[in-house]
Order: sequence, then structure tokens, then C-alpha cells
Amino acid sequence: AKAIFENMDVLSSLMEPISIGTMGTQKPYRFSFEQYVQEAKTKTPTRKAADACTMQLLISAMESQTTQTDGTCELAPECSAQILKGSGLAFQQTSRIRAATLAYLFDCLEGVDIPAHIYKLCIQVYKETKSLEAWDIPPGTRTLFMQQILYCSTQGYGEFIKPRWMNRILAWQEPKGCYSDDRQPFLKLTGFVGLTSVPSQKEREEEYRVKKAASSEGGACNSLTSAMALGSLVIYIRALLETDQAFQYDVLT
Repeated sequence: AKAIFENMDVLSSLMEPISIGTMGTQKPYRFSFEQYVQEAKTKTPTRKAADACTMQLLISAMESQTTQTDGTCELAPECSAQILKGSGLAFQQTSRIRAATLAYLFDCLEGVDIPAHIYKLCIQVYKETKSLEAWDIPPGTRTLFMQQILYCSTQGYGEFIKPRWMNRILAWQEPKGCYSDDRQPFLKLTGFVGLTSVPSQKEREEEYRVKKAASSEGGACNSLTSAMALGSLVIYIRALLETDQAFQYDVLT
């Protein structure tokens, strides 16, 4: 959450004009949440691979900017494939949208219509977000739900800016103002984080911090969950400021 405040100019550079009517109706999945979890296990990338791709994007972009050369941001083939190929669900899918957005921002994939690719991903995510709602936002999926809203509404897709979804996010706020992070079991169930791999010291420290935050009365303001909540609410406020149609977005249920 602090990072969002400190980098508001970067966040604003990612925002596209808000519009509605491009996502279609997208009915929820007909299968159960348990089946969804099993299907997500078959998707890629893992968090480790996704984080590696994000770091490569950022490092390559910084190098191309600091060296003052004409060279463009370059990506390894496996990172490009992670963004452009295959299919995803859950955090596997949102990590692809994050990477695609950064690739577009830093001009890392020449000759590729990245906005069109993000559009296709967000159509898939919209169906998934509506499915999570239909399943009453199962335990461990709040962060994912808010991440889906933030990433795709930032790209201008107003269907993700629904008053009833914003009301849910506000209702999850802890008494002291922040949000508890409960995503760890879900990350493992969907295969985004391996069940059998031995965690590194850094991963153990993060898991301890997340568990502590989840059990805290006030949540943790520096958690990913709080950041996604803040980002989603910022987008909603933006919609209220920029258009008088914000409260009509629920029409496209």
C-alpha cells in the first residue's frame, strides 16, 4: 500500500481511459470452486517463474533507460512465452497480466499488439471474477479478487468497477483500517506455490509475516492484500471523478 502511494505517478501512467461494454456478459463457470482449484493446478507460471519474469522486465527496462542507448527492453524467450502463450487461472493469470502491462509500459515486446493481448486476458479474468463472486469469494481468494479488479480496471475495463464489488472490499477492511492476508493456503492449493518444495529463508520469513498479519486485528498495511484493496478503491474513486456513469456499471452484471 505504501508503495502505491509513493509511486502514484507510475500507477497513473498505467491507467487507460475507462469504458464499458467491451467485456460482454461473461457468465460464471458452471463447475464448482473445487474443480476450479484443480484446473488452476494445471496452469502456469509458478510464482517463482512469474517473479523472475517481472524482475527481468524491470532490470532490462532500467538498463535500457540508464545507458541512454537506442536499445529496447529485451526479454528471454521463456519470459515472452509466459506472457503470450498458454492459458491461466487464478494468480497464474493475473501474473501474466502484470507482466504484459509492464512489457507494454517499457516497450519490451516489439511487433506485438500487447493491449489486444491484455484485452483477451481480461475477458477471461472477468468470467473468473464473476465466478469467485458466485462462489461467495471462497477463503483465500480475496486478494485474487481485488487483484483481478485492479489489473483489468486499470486497463480501462469499466465492467470491473462495480459498486457491489467495491462494497465487498470495504466490508473486508479490518477495524484498524488495513486488510488481513489469507491467501497462502489458496496459493498452494492452486499450485502457484509448490506444496513439496523446501521454502527458502526469505519465503519462510514472508510466510511468517503473512500469518502474523492475517491473525492481526488490524491486518497489515504493507501486505499485498492491502495494496490490492487500496489500488481497487483508487480506481473506483477515479471512475467517480471522471464519469457520472460509475454507479451504472452494475447494469452489466
